Amino acid sequence: MNLFQDDRYTFRETYFVYFDTVHRPKLTVFRRALQSRAPFLRINESRAESDDRLVAMQIASYDDHAAVEFVYREGNDVLNEIRSMAQILKKDALPDEVDKLKKIVQYKSRFDINHFEQSAGTEAFNAVKVPVLKFAKQSTALADNRDIFSKALDSHRKEPKFFFDPVTFTQPDAERTDILDAADTDSTDSAAYERVNPDTLVTVIEVLSHLCKGISLDPATGMLM
Repeated sequence: MNLFQDDRYTFRETYFVYFDTVHRPKLTVFRRALQSRAPFLRINESRAESDDRLVAMQIASYDDHAAVEFVYREGNDVLNEIRSMAQILKKDALPDEVDKLKKIVQYKSRFDINHFEQSAGTEAFNAVKVPVLKFAKQSTALADNRDIFSKALDSHRKEPKFFFDPVTFTQPDAERTDILDAADTDSTDSAAYERVNPDTLVTVIEVLSHLCKGISLDPATGMLM
């Protein structure tokens, strides 16, 4: 169970959930809570101790083009990392964050949550196609009944009609692609190319934090939640 080895997925970020070891959730409890909160998420793999305490899990959302993989860690190494991190964060911590830092430095348990974007391997990642609209040919079916339908036919001829042509159902043209590229030269980070939805990551973090009675951390920003 390692999405780092799956070339269909691109690693995006890591979050942590710190908590007291006594609140480590059971696999069955977490599974039930997650499916109640987000039934569309698919649990691909999971591991637990003999007492059903959660060890690791891999979760995917094909609608969001995202996956999350998390693993449980504990011990003095975790405690030392927390205390080192707390020393750094407390310099700019807000009042409510100071309270969280006081709690977090007592924790020896952590879930490492890795967030991935599915970048290839499914039809959902084919380029979005844009329908081409063309003028329809004017109908001649009513021409022989002009005396009866003359007004309706005249009205029909004055208004342009459109139809969907599947033959020319094509990808966006090069000019539009150039415009998007010019707006943001880094297509990986550009909102125009953004596929992944963060809801999967947020949901997993919230469910874990709730069950663990823990505190989550975004190490990239130092934000405690």
